Amino acid sequence: FAGDSFDSVSAYDFLEHVPRVLPTADGQATRFPFIELMNEIWRVLKPGGLLYACTPVYPHVSAFQDPTHVNPLTAGTHEYFVRPRRLAAMYGFVGDFVSRRVELTRHHEGAAAYHPPPASAWQRLRLAHRIHRGACGHVIWEFEALKPRG
Repeated sequence: FAGDSFDSVSAYDFLEHVPRVLPTADGQATRFPFIELMNEIWRVLKPGGLLYACTPVYPHVSAFQDPTHVNPLTAGTHEYFVRPRRLAAMYGFVGDFVSRRVELTRHHEGAAAYHPPPASAWQRLRLAHRIHRGACGHVIWEFEALKPRG
């Protein structure tokens, strides 16, 4: 697809299946397919376009249970792709995203409806307890592609 083609890209229960590191075809070096995918998503999104993703995260069992999960993610993995840190730049990430939402949730809970972050101390404590006991096994990403308009 041409660059700046899409208003949105979705990746539900997909990112955990994309390898982090693979050998190049000649076996002389390595490549980073997950970084390449995030670059490609950013490339095809229009300025202001949105990435919606939902994926299982560590330490929940769903992150490791499926033998085809080759890319374990955490609640902090998003920091590699969004401002202000964009830590994946050191591995060849050229995209530029801002996080509109990063939220721990139960499997697919957030796919149907938005659940705002807890406001009260009691709600935050309850969420922390749910996370600790493993009830929040997925993370939702909503990233906006930052690009010059024109």
